[in-house]
Amino acid sequence: MKYIIIAPHADDEIIGCYELLASGLVAKVLFPDDVALTEANASSEHFLFGRQLIEDHDFYNGHYIYLFPDPYFEAHPKHRELGSLGEGLLRQDRQVIFYSTTMSAPYIHEVSQPEIKRHCLSKLYPKKHSLWEYEHKYFLFEGYNQWVIKWDALS
Repeated sequence: MKYIIIAPHADDEIIGCYELLASGLVAKVLFPDDVALTEANASSEHFLFGRQLIEDHDFYNGHYIYLFPDPYFEAHPKHRELGSLGEGLLRQDRQVIFYSTTMSAPYIHEVSQPEIKRHCLSKLYPKKHSLWEYEHKYFLFEGYNQWVIKWDALS
């Protein structure tokens, strides 16, 4: 099964899903606007994923597992907005996993190769280097969470 990451900003695909990108299992990363789509060109070439705008994607394709920012543990409004889209898709029985770019989520774990993740961020997003230069959480941690909705328990 291949994965599609929904990234509110270019670099979020690495900050939140580096280990998955490094595994080679990511087919596409979807971005909300042309600016992020363009900024992610180097990341796309490095990790060999396709890039596309969210609005141009068919979310009804059952061949993928979708990764969205966690709508409950993310603080940035754009992350929460896109996470809510993922929550809606989950309620339509789509395969959705949530990821976090913050250290507040209880499912965060240490990345196995943080220096390689940091190097990728610096190499692929050099203009954003100041973000993780002093905020080590961006390259030290990440995490995934899959929700289970039991409809029969709700009725």
